[in-house]
Amino acid sequence: MKIILTESDTGNFMTFPMLPEEIKVECATRFQSYDIMNIGEIMQPLGEELTRISWSCKIPGEKRQVKKENGNYQNPYIIVSHGDPLKVQSWFSYLRVKGTKCRLLITETPVNHDVYLENYTMTYAGGFGDYDCDISFVHAKELKVCTEGNEGDDEEGTTKAVTPQQQQRPEKKTDGSYTVKKGDCLWDIAQSKLGAGNRYQEIATLNNISNPNKISVGQILLLPT
Repeated sequence: MKIILTESDTGNFMTFPMLPEEIKVECATRFQSYDIMNIGEIMQPLGEELTRISWSCKIPGEKRQVKKENGNYQNPYIIVSHGDPLKVQSWFSYLRVKGTKCRLLITETPVNHDVYLENYTMTYAGGFGDYDCDISFVHAKELKVCTEGNEGDDEEGTTKAVTPQQQQRPEKKTDGSYTVKKGDCLWDIAQSKLGAGNRYQEIATLNNISNPNKISVGQILLLPT
């Protein structure tokens, strides 16, 4: 196994000289929580949390160097440059402060991602000049929003990337009012007429409804526009 961290822009890289005992990969889903009267808590999934990859390892010091036959010194643990623990710490600090995107490759595992260095700690340990290192990376996701090919596209009809400020999800148009039918609830009405069930409170407020769970068949509700 090898752990290789490469700067995406410059190609500068280091191979971690001593492998950790374990590598932790954290994946999770984000949820929005709603507390609805007489029903309790409802959780709605809202996409994924960013994947985090972390481990603890040792950065060997200069005193672990051995002497070659020609009199020059080499460190048997260091595979590339950045062998000096102080230089490693300086590089980590640069990556974190600048928010530099890197490529993290861990051979013999599925990890081969664009990442940002989220945090790290370096602790001096022992007489060899070693540093104990705890380091964590977060998956670097790109945000791409594209419009479909319509009038005004370029000659080839390709899609164009736009910023989130340029593209906003339009609110669903309403008819101004709604007559309650059997089996209706404010959440379903908000989902159907406003495009988002969690806007039920807007309907309740507009119609002076103190208990969103109590509406009557035939009741005419004003809808937000």
